[in-house]
Amino acid sequence: MDAKFVTILGEVWKVEFKDIGNVDEDGHTEWATKTIVIRADNINDVPEFKRAQKSWIRHEIIHVFHFESGLAFNYEHKPIGIDETEVDWFAIQYPKLKKVFTELDCED
Repeated sequence: MDAKFVTILGEVWKVEFKDIGNVDEDGHTEWATKTIVIRADNINDVPEFKRAQKSWIRHEIIHVFHFESGLAFNYEHKPIGIDETEVDWFAIQYPKLKKVFTELDCED
């Protein structure tokens, strides 16, 4: 897939897809270069790989929103920043939230 660019809270971020290989991650965020890296290789034979990639993108985007809000490394009672459980919750629940907001016409 080609790299994409997105503006998040006024900052341009690059989303790129790379072969990550046999590493225990499906994506990560590079703060210094403002790049989101998402696994392009399906080395682990993940079913519905494209759908999984979308969830990984959402997860990393939630990290970026925290970062651009000044919260990524400054979260009370967390020694390393925003908790992965919280990020996962937003990333996983987003499609359900969007559906409800759309049904109620309260997206804006």
